[in-house]
Amino acid sequence: MRKLFITDIHGEFEGMRKLLAHARFEPGEDQLVIGGDLVSRGPDSALALEEAMSLALRHPEHVRVLTGNHEEMMVWHYEGKSDLWLSHAGSRTIDGLNRLRDRGADRWRDVLDWCRGLPLLFEDDEFVYAHAGLDPHSPLTEQDRETLWMPESDFYGYPRELVLERTGGKPVVHGHTPCEYIYCDGARMNCDLGAHTYSIEEERALALVDLSNRVYYVYKIATGRISERRISFWG
Repeated sequence: MRKLFITDIHGEFEGMRKLLAHARFEPGEDQLVIGGDLVSRGPDSALALEEAMSLALRHPEHVRVLTGNHEEMMVWHYEGKSDLWLSHAGSRTIDGLNRLRDRGADRWRDVLDWCRGLPLLFEDDEFVYAHAGLDPHSPLTEQDRETLWMPESDFYGYPRELVLERTGGKPVVHGHTPCEYIYCDGARMNCDLGAHTYSIEEERALALVDLSNRVYYVYKIATGRISERRISFWG
């Protein structure tokens, strides 16, 4: 069983679809973890959200979806708790999500309930998966939701030994903060290549990481091309 990870899709449904097809993802055989931030910024947040939900519900033992801070803000918005999401790129994709909502109250309630119930973390026998990181001073089962907003500088400011002590020696695979390339420092691996985040369009990319084979596939949004790279360091 291959272990695949994709994060910070931000409405890039076409790139998500093409990457999974390129990697020949088999949802009944491979494990796929989606690290949150499916929505906001990109053109097809509703499609990305529906596809992730469909995969997770049809293959609950193989497809795991985590919440991100953008799912958190989106739920707050539709529950009338806060409009923070609208000032954090939610306004760019709200029309598409409203069309999903307008298709039926029951369907939209199911989507919101599903988003509301998404976990902060997932753990298998080799890795711990999170959206932005974790607090190594707290047990994995007691992480605060504030970790969804954790700056990379805070997470990487913890000693590697402290992180690995908390995870039982497992590296944390995450996203949230755009980076130029993917590497592992032995305790952490950031997999967010900045889909619809970077100001320069040519720099925007989405990655599908094959943890089992220590490679990742890069979808360049400007060109639609996919390339393969090695994870640069495995500590």
